[in-house]
Amino acid sequence: MKKLLALFLIVPVLMYCAPANDANQEENQENSEEQNKPEDNPEEQTPTVDPFAKAGPELHDGDVLQATNPNVEKFLSEVTYPDKDLSFTHVLEYYGGFNGKTYNENGEEDPAGTAFDWKHQPTSDKPCSYSIRWTADDLEEGTMTLHMEDAYEWSGDLEIAEGALYVNVTNLVPNDSYTYKVTTSSGKVLAQGAFTTTGKSSLHQVFFSGSCRNGRDLGGWKTLDGKTVRYRRMYRGGRMQAETVNNKGKLEIPFEGIGAQLDLRNSDKLSRPAVTGLEFCAPGIEEGGTWMLTHGNDDGNFGKQCFEFTVNCLRKNKPVYFHCSLGRDRTGTFDILCLGLLGVREGDISKAYEVTYFAPVGYSVSSSEKSGNPEPIFKNTRMAWAYADVAPYFWSLSQDGTFANGVEHYLLDVAGVSQQDIDDFRTLMLMD
Repeated sequence: MKKLLALFLIVPVLMYCAPANDANQEENQENSEEQNKPEDNPEEQTPTVDPFAKAGPELHDGDVLQATNPNVEKFLSEVTYPDKDLSFTHVLEYYGGFNGKTYNENGEEDPAGTAFDWKHQPTSDKPCSYSIRWTADDLEEGTMTLHMEDAYEWSGDLEIAEGALYVNVTNLVPNDSYTYKVTTSSGKVLAQGAFTTTGKSSLHQVFFSGSCRNGRDLGGWKTLDGKTVRYRRMYRGGRMQAETVNNKGKLEIPFEGIGAQLDLRNSDKLSRPAVTGLEFCAPGIEEGGTWMLTHGNDDGNFGKQCFEFTVNCLRKNKPVYFHCSLGRDRTGTFDILCLGLLGVREGDISKAYEVTYFAPVGYSVSSSEKSGNPEPIFKNTRMAWAYADVAPYFWSLSQDGTFANGVEHYLLDVAGVSQQDIDDFRTLMLMD
């Protein structure tokens, strides 16, 4: 009976998306201490808790689910930007991101807000999350495994802790179909089924526990010649290291299929990957923009180093997660380069760049931007800094009037990349 009671009291959080913070850690520690109290004193027995308190909405066989965060989805599906014209932006008109204003619970600007509330500024960089559940009566001793497959020939296996009654699934590709099965170590099936995802946009957001923020896939964008950028080949985001990825996240990263890490930072760069076994590169880049594109170290131009590492990893079927600290400037520069080379329309690339607006304070706005400013704003629109620096630079190098040609001539004439690497990158990253 005691074993059965213990099973009900376990609160698994295998793929939970909330950011780790001191308050949550203290709460988890207190819960753990409560569970370890001796049972011989009725006053010290553990109170009943909801085993699904941190579970997402329950997923059922046959469900149709939203994949991308609805606030980001609304922006991407409603806004269209022209090429070359960087004189305006619409992103600050959208709820769910950082623009220095306060909002009520309906997503409307709150004119009564007299002081900016940093802690409760809405964030929408995390994708939707759902829970696959089973009953305590079906549990067996030992760990369990979630196996998932999708229509894009992706599959993954995730270990689930002994005694868990659910597993949260997130990082879903929009407009995709999935099958799932949860089994015990003996092969007993606890849950299985299929579901589809939907979305007006094609953005595949990703989040890895406990706080790997501002992450998304480069896949899903259409090119001018009618092709589509493949999902699960390249990911961009904020820092991925011990401080931002816990043990759960270290299971989620290989479950997603990521096989390589490109750290674009300088002073804080890692000496080894965040997850053991990942291919790793950290060239040490001081800043983004055209500086990053035109400078280098003893190993050559930074653009060349980043691009060649990426192509070599893709050749070995090792999808790459590239990041700086916040996933804005250096990350944004390399993102523009890659999507541009693939032939994504420049106006669409600027829209993809602005999704960082939906990330939390500290990613969408750095500490230097909020210091001493009572109403700080998101500065990384398509009109400013990295994007307004890099996009015109690539346009200036174009010899046939296309953005892709400008990026290609940068790689060939400035960075010194081979035509073979460029051709292989396009082949590996595009599908009809």
